[in-house]
Amino acid sequence: MRLIVVVGTRPNFVKVGPLIPALQAAGHDVALAFTGSRSSSREEPSSGEVYFYGVEVPTPRWFLDVGDGTHAVQTGRALTVLEELLDSECPDAVLVVGDANSTLAAAIAAAKHGVPIVHLEAGLRCGDMRAPEEVNRVLISRVASVHMVCTEEAMANLVREGIQPDRVHFVGSLMAESVLRHMDGIRKLDAAAGYGLALKAYALAFFHRAENVEYADRLRGIIDGLGGLDLKVLVPDTNGFRSALEASGIDIPSNVRVVPATAYSDMLALQRDARVIVTDSSGIQEESCVIGTPCVSVRKTTEHSATVEVGANRLVDATRHAIAVAVAEAAVSRARWTTPKRWDKGVSSRIVRELKRGLPPLV
Repeated sequence: MRLIVVVGTRPNFVKVGPLIPALQAAGHDVALAFTGSRSSSREEPSSGEVYFYGVEVPTPRWFLDVGDGTHAVQTGRALTVLEELLDSECPDAVLVVGDANSTLAAAIAAAKHGVPIVHLEAGLRCGDMRAPEEVNRVLISRVASVHMVCTEEAMANLVREGIQPDRVHFVGSLMAESVLRHMDGIRKLDAAAGYGLALKAYALAFFHRAENVEYADRLRGIIDGLGGLDLKVLVPDTNGFRSALEASGIDIPSNVRVVPATAYSDMLALQRDARVIVTDSSGIQEESCVIGTPCVSVRKTTEHSATVEVGANRLVDATRHAIAVAVAEAAVSRARWTTPKRWDKGVSSRIVRELKRGLPPLV
């Protein structure tokens, strides 16, 4: 089959990293469409590969350069360029990943062109329709032809919402597979030492969600919580965390260090060697669960409830006390959980196997 895989964010690249070679090995004609620009990549001419945000992937065939903007602007621009792409390429199917605006745009464009949509990481729900990602997830599910899910709960969500069970396939977490494969290559990487941090003697924090960084009260509560920890705290900044603090007039505590964004392999090593992780990131919830470092998520709900159920993750409010209590509990829970079912290195193989059965007709 001729397949176009649409990606738009670093987590998307992480998830399709192991999948694309598996699809190619199975004989599919696979090409990447990246809604960003070539400027975010670092090319490796000798290998024909590129690195996006530190993640090695085959070079995208199309750089769509959608750019930044509001949710409406991003989705609208992506829909326009993806419509033109599908007009010219006529693929057998479009694979979309997760819940980004580019994912929704690709699903809508494909549906209107009568092209089957394979949704990777389908069926996740946090139950909060105020979250833009939840809106995207629900809408994508209404037009997707095939739903590849990472948990049994996600499968149940889709069936409960009226999706035909034979279109839903429990394959496991692509993020987990990618993490496990990357971990094999960073055994000797000591990223923490580059920041003067000792093994298991620091907390790693990462925040980017609008519900936290765009509201001064919640942002202040998060900083107070991090400042109150009896640990050094490292905060890689990829989405303007420092700028948000400055805009709100919030000082950075002495034990908290905000640094520029890190490459993906370094970020994994920092997660592995931290004593605890404090975040609002969906992807880091998955990664930390697989890596074995306890996670505290400053969120009211999460689409990755499986990480909470196994004991790898806990949800807390954005207050000094709540964060302190959760971090203290998490710090003694290391590696006492079992990774969710099918969060292993066989996810890509399962997806290939399901695609081999063929694509169902459009609903």
